[in-house]
Amino acid sequence: MTSPSSHEAADAEQNRRRGLVAAVVSRLSPAVIRGIDLDAVVADLDVDAIADGLDINAIVERLDVDTVAERLDLDRLLARLDMDAIVERLDVDAVANRLDLDRLVGRLDMAQLTAGATQDVALSGLDLLRRQLIRADRTVDGTVQRFMGRRAADRPTAPGDLDVTIPAAVDAVVLEPESEDTPRRQTVSGHYAGPVTRVLALATDLLAGFGTYGFVGAATIYLLSTITGIDLTIASGGWLTLALLSSWMLLWFWLPVTYFGRTAAMALFGIAVVRRDGGVVSGRRALVRALAVPLSLVTAGLGLVGMAIGRERRALHDVVGGTVVVYDWGARQAEQPATIRAQLQARVRRRPD
Repeated sequence: MTSPSSHEAADAEQNRRRGLVAAVVSRLSPAVIRGIDLDAVVADLDVDAIADGLDINAIVERLDVDTVAERLDLDRLLARLDMDAIVERLDVDAVANRLDLDRLVGRLDMAQLTAGATQDVALSGLDLLRRQLIRADRTVDGTVQRFMGRRAADRPTAPGDLDVTIPAAVDAVVLEPESEDTPRRQTVSGHYAGPVTRVLALATDLLAGFGTYGFVGAATIYLLSTITGIDLTIASGGWLTLALLSSWMLLWFWLPVTYFGRTAAMALFGIAVVRRDGGVVSGRRALVRALAVPLSLVTAGLGLVGMAIGRERRALHDVVGGTVVVYDWGARQAEQPATIRAQLQARVRRRPD
């Protein structure tokens, strides 16, 4: 068995040798470095061979990006950048001379740029119209509620849970203003649509439906008259025209709601049809609703009163079909503009003392 003293002697000898080696290296290193011709070393380096021998994938795999990012002091790096010196050394004329403007313009799709700009302008104008209609809805709704002695908190703002059909439907999201003096807007996506927007959408649908029937009905009657060899306009005594018109208007209010959740005019004004629980309307439910639309009209408009006084702003055909109508601008949030009072207060705040 080796004694403790022999271990201590071995450690002391090993430390003595390490110290001797360190002393020799410290004396030789400056002399060796001075004797190295760095230019010759660099000239003899085969950079291509070194690059070929590097395993970039292995280096990347062993690189801890998180550690590098943590140790990188971006603030210190940016502080050391002399932007004035960079701008002074930048030869703008040289850069401009090297730009091939004709080639650059040639690669631009001006038709696509123009179409995109036109679409943005059209959507902005459409959204502005929708916001003003929502303001009118809120004004009428507030007036009716005060007249009937109701509190705003007593009426629901949206049906059920609309997460499936219209995200961000229940809770209104406050849109941040551009400045503190700018009144804020609120999103109303999924909230019950008001009477002004709904009446305008219904009137537009009726006008568009009757207008398009002028072409569809005439073409259908002409085709049937050609096939049968009988002038059906006279022979039918008007019943065929009435039947075709009824069928066309039924399809107008039924099929778009079935497949898209809204008619053409409803899409224009930014509203949609959903079930009372916020779910997607089925084809059968949409058919029942479409069949009941005439009932709301032939009762001297009484079938539409529920849009203003009902808890869920439902017309008679909504009650029959088990549906409600909500604000829905598609991919964009439906926005309620700031009230006139808020805008006036913002103007007073911006006014200089």
